[in-house]
Amino acid sequence: MKLDTISFFNLASDRMQWLAARQKVLAENIANADTPNYRARDVTDFQSFLEKSDAARATGGLSHETTVETVNASGAWDSSLDGNDVALEQQSVIASENADQYRLAANLYRKAYQLINAASGKE
Repeated sequence: MKLDTISFFNLASDRMQWLAARQKVLAENIANADTPNYRARDVTDFQSFLEKSDAARATGGLSHETTVETVNASGAWDSSLDGNDVALEQQSVIASENADQYRLAANLYRKAYQLINAASGKE
Protein backbone atom coordinates (compact mmCIF):
# COMPACT_ATOMS: atom_id res chain seq x y z
CA MET A 1 0.00 0.00 0.00
CA LYS A 2 1.36 3.39 -0.97
CA LEU A 3 0.69 5.64 2.01
CA ASP A 4 1.39 8.82 0.09
CA THR A 5 -1.75 8.25 -1.99
CA ILE A 6 -3.92 8.73 1.10
CA SER A 7 -4.63 12.43 1.64
CA PHE A 8 -4.02 12.31 5.40
CA PHE A 9 -0.52 10.99 4.82
CA ASN A 10 0.06 13.64 2.15
CA LEU A 11 -1.01 16.33 4.58
CA ALA A 12 1.13 15.04 7.45
CA SER A 13 4.10 14.58 5.14
CA ASP A 14 3.72 18.08 3.71
CA ARG A 15 3.40 19.52 7.20
CA MET A 16 6.60 17.81 8.34
CA GLN A 17 8.42 18.99 5.21
CA TRP A 18 7.29 22.58 5.80
CA LEU A 19 8.18 22.46 9.50
CA ALA A 20 11.64 21.04 8.72
CA ALA A 21 12.26 23.86 6.24
CA ARG A 22 11.08 26.40 8.81
CA GLN A 23 13.38 24.93 11.45
CA LYS A 24 16.31 25.35 9.06
CA VAL A 25 15.44 29.03 8.51
CA LEU A 26 15.08 29.60 12.26
CA ALA A 27 18.48 27.96 12.85
CA GLU A 28 20.00 30.28 10.24
CA ASN A 29 18.46 33.25 12.05
CA ILE A 30 20.00 32.14 15.34
CA ALA A 31 23.37 31.50 13.68
CA ASN A 32 23.33 35.05 12.31
CA ALA A 33 22.22 36.76 15.51
CA ASP A 34 25.48 38.75 15.60
CA THR A 35 25.79 39.46 11.88
CA PRO A 36 25.42 43.19 11.14
CA ASN A 37 22.41 44.13 9.00
CA TYR A 38 21.06 40.58 9.04
CA ARG A 39 17.27 40.52 8.88
CA ALA A 40 15.37 37.65 10.46
CA ARG A 41 13.59 35.46 7.95
CA ASP A 42 10.70 33.06 8.08
CA VAL A 43 8.93 30.84 5.58
CA THR A 44 5.68 31.54 3.77
CA ASP A 45 2.62 30.17 5.50
CA PHE A 46 1.71 26.50 5.38
CA GLN A 47 -1.40 27.16 3.30
CA SER A 48 0.69 28.57 0.44
CA PHE A 49 3.07 25.63 0.62
CA LEU A 50 0.14 23.19 0.64
CA GLU A 51 -1.40 24.78 -2.45
CA LYS A 52 1.90 24.45 -4.34
CA SER A 53 2.33 20.88 -3.18
CA ASP A 54 -1.21 19.96 -4.29
CA ALA A 55 -0.61 21.66 -7.65
CA ALA A 56 2.61 19.65 -8.08
CA ARG A 57 0.73 16.41 -7.39
CA ALA A 58 -2.06 17.39 -9.81
CA THR A 59 0.45 17.89 -12.61
CA GLY A 60 2.19 14.61 -11.86
CA GLY A 61 5.15 16.17 -10.07
CA LEU A 62 6.49 14.99 -6.78
CA SER A 63 5.41 16.86 -3.69
CA HIS A 64 8.85 16.65 -2.09
CA GLU A 65 10.14 18.80 -4.95
CA THR A 66 7.99 21.68 -3.75
CA THR A 67 10.21 24.25 -2.13
CA VAL A 68 9.39 26.43 0.82
CA GLU A 69 9.85 30.12 0.09
CA THR A 70 11.44 32.42 2.63
CA VAL A 71 10.34 35.93 3.47
CA ASN A 72 11.51 38.62 5.85
CA ALA A 73 10.10 37.91 9.29
CA SER A 74 7.63 40.38 10.67
CA GLY A 75 7.16 41.49 14.25
CA ALA A 76 10.74 41.38 15.49
CA TRP A 77 10.97 41.77 19.24
CA ASP A 78 14.21 43.70 19.11
CA SER A 79 16.61 45.46 16.79
CA SER A 80 20.24 46.34 17.44
CA LEU A 81 22.20 49.42 16.39
CA ASP A 82 24.04 47.45 13.70
CA GLY A 83 20.74 46.76 11.89
CA ASN A 84 20.34 43.16 13.00
CA ASP A 85 16.77 42.40 14.06
CA VAL A 86 17.22 38.83 15.30
CA ALA A 87 16.02 38.47 18.89
CA LEU A 88 17.43 35.19 20.22
CA GLU A 89 14.61 34.80 22.73
CA GLN A 90 12.00 35.21 20.00
CA GLN A 91 13.74 32.80 17.64
CA SER A 92 14.13 30.25 20.45
CA VAL A 93 10.43 30.41 21.31
CA ILE A 94 9.42 30.03 17.66
CA ALA A 95 11.90 27.16 17.15
CA SER A 96 10.54 25.38 20.22
CA GLU A 97 6.94 25.75 19.01
CA ASN A 98 8.01 24.56 15.58
CA ALA A 99 9.69 21.47 17.04
CA ASP A 100 6.54 20.67 19.06
CA GLN A 101 4.42 20.92 15.91
CA TYR A 102 6.83 18.62 14.07
CA ARG A 103 6.60 16.01 16.83
CA LEU A 104 2.80 16.24 16.71
CA ALA A 105 2.69 15.73 12.94
CA ALA A 106 5.14 12.82 13.15
CA ASN A 107 3.11 11.18 15.93
CA LEU A 108 -0.12 11.57 13.95
CA TYR A 109 1.55 10.04 10.90
CA ARG A 110 2.87 7.11 12.95
CA LYS A 111 -0.48 6.51 14.71
CA ALA A 112 -2.38 6.56 11.41
CA TYR A 113 0.09 4.06 9.99
CA GLN A 114 -0.36 1.81 13.02
CA LEU A 115 -4.17 2.13 12.73
CA ILE A 116 -4.11 1.05 9.10
CA ASN A 117 -1.86 -1.88 9.92
CA ALA A 118 -4.12 -2.93 12.78
CA ALA A 119 -7.22 -2.65 10.60
CA SER A 120 -5.58 -4.76 7.89
CA GLY A 121 -4.51 -7.44 10.39
CA LYS A 122 -0.82 -6.60 10.35
CA GLU A 123 1.16 -5.74 13.44
